[in-house]
Amino acid sequence: MSGDSVSDSTALKMAQVGLSMGSGCTVAKENADLVILDNDFLSIHHAIMWGRVIFDNVRKFMQFQITININLCLIVFISGLTLGNSPLNVI
Repeated sequence: MSGDSVSDSTALKMAQVGLSMGSGCTVAKENADLVILDNDFLSIHHAIMWGRVIFDNVRKFMQFQITININLCLIVFISGLTLGNSPLNVI
């Protein structure tokens, strides 16, 4: 939902994502989730695209970290049971 007047403030508050322009009234800006400082709709497009890119990068990083940590825990646990000590030592 995008809005810039007092009458849009309740809709901005109830929306999942509320966008307000920089020239909008103060009430709309306070109830919006995201305030675009300039009055260009292209800025909304850029903000959404950057948000998606950042979300994708964080998701990929978390998937990598979880995969590596689970594998390392399994290697340490299995080698501890079979060899009696861990193959990974602090230098």
